[in-house]
Amino acid sequence: MKLLSLAALVAVVSVLVGCQGSAVYYHRDPSRQIVVLDQREISMISLGDDKWEAYGGKQGGSSDLDLEKQKARQIEAIERVTGCRVVSTEFPKGDNDNRLLIHATVDCTAQLGRT
Repeated sequence: MKLLSLAALVAVVSVLVGCQGSAVYYHRDPSRQIVVLDQREISMISLGDDKWEAYGGKQGGSSDLDLEKQKARQIEAIERVTGCRVVSTEFPKGDNDNRLLIHATVDCTAQLGRT
């Protein structure tokens, strides 16, 4: 019984450690901004040098179409906050199989509405 409890504790700690690598997870971080699209919350923070990180926007499924809609929401949220065009994205490696965390680079010379 004690071994089972220890295994459960190790599993929980492992999940939480993966989530704490970014300030986007901390609800009280003053640099965090939130956009709600399609009734789904997306949290964002600037990483500096025209780089942004977004978390959330999950649709509910894990099909390719659901993941593409989620990515589109994340990109739109970053573009709304920055007023700049997202020019590249990547999903960080690690515990990100559901692609809730995305890194994006923006180009503010290609401002929205002026392309």
